[in-house]
Amino acid sequence: MPLTDPLHPIAAVTHAAPYDYYRRLADGPPLRFDAVLGCWLATGAAGVRAVLEHPACRVRPPGQAVPPNLAGTPCGAFFAELVRMNDGERHAVPKQVLARALGQVDLARLQGRVAHLAGDRVPGSAGQLNAALFELPLYAMADLLGFAPAQWPALVAWTRDFVACLSPLSNGAQLAGAQVAADALLQGFSVLLREGTAIPGSLLDDVVSGARQAGWHASGAVLANLAGLLSQTCEATAGLLGNAIVALRAQPQLVPQRGAAPQPWPAMLREVSRHDPAIHNTRRYTAQDADLNGVLIPQGQLIVVVLASACHDASVYAEPGRFLLQRPGLALPGFGHGRHVCPGQSIAQAIAAACLQAWAGALAGMPLAWRYLPSLNARIPVFSPGEMT
Repeated sequence: MPLTDPLHPIAAVTHAAPYDYYRRLADGPPLRFDAVLGCWLATGAAGVRAVLEHPACRVRPPGQAVPPNLAGTPCGAFFAELVRMNDGERHAVPKQVLARALGQVDLARLQGRVAHLAGDRVPGSAGQLNAALFELPLYAMADLLGFAPAQWPALVAWTRDFVACLSPLSNGAQLAGAQVAADALLQGFSVLLREGTAIPGSLLDDVVSGARQAGWHASGAVLANLAGLLSQTCEATAGLLGNAIVALRAQPQLVPQRGAAPQPWPAMLREVSRHDPAIHNTRRYTAQDADLNGVLIPQGQLIVVVLASACHDASVYAEPGRFLLQRPGLALPGFGHGRHVCPGQSIAQAIAAACLQAWAGALAGMPLAWRYLPSLNARIPVFSPGEMT
């Protein structure tokens, strides 16, 4: 029986096959009001670019630096400092410091290190695979930052608890756990810095040195954004890696292509990031009236920016419905655009490539089925034992 379309872009995130729907969104008006969701939609490459480039379109509603359920809490203080979650002059220098430090990461060394870590942790079941999707990327980032291996499991647990509070779907218990986790993450980085144990040349050392040189002296903000590197790695890289595994399993024709290429994983992961990105949508709020592609959107409006529809825009990508390894190296909307483009794109792809390389043999013989983790914007598979395809 053919699948029905998702009801709207939020439902599309966890739909089994939303790709035709996204292509139809991309064919329609770039900006439109959705009566079901009660907000504006930005779709296709033109709509997504128009919103993400416009200075009046902010990542937070005017006058609301943190979500109301986090106001006055440790999570709220943490959230308010994250450069990926905020706009404004106060966050401009921190954003530059973080982007510069991430851009200096030795990707070949990182990939080799992660391949070793992943080789020691090859999943043998669907349950182990689900855990590894989150653990390995966070272990890799903790290693980059300079934490000792004995500290990694606790960092993973705290990060996952903290990330839970960022979703409107989180419940009271998750919010309470996130407060404890936020304190623990900040304390962990504080101790590492206070004891002077940041490894010279580590990512943590590069961020702290860059902050000092740039005159970014707000120690609380530095700590929050260091911890933010873990939270931003968590779901996005798990989604990239998980969706790559789905692509390999759902499209057997990829296997001979993969075997024929000397270095297949980067091209394959780029196409996964295009065809089925980890982040399918994001949000913007108009701080003032904004003319977007000839559509006047009043101040104070919510715009759901459907990144995945831009990934399936036929005016940009030839045959967008096909999974093709040989595509021009165009920008990938799933990693954002403009002021908030993800500076860790290359790091995420290097981590995922190393894991795929280490796990390829085990995954080939593992019976798997999948659904998707409940989310309003992140597409992360949850695997279970299933039939071999």
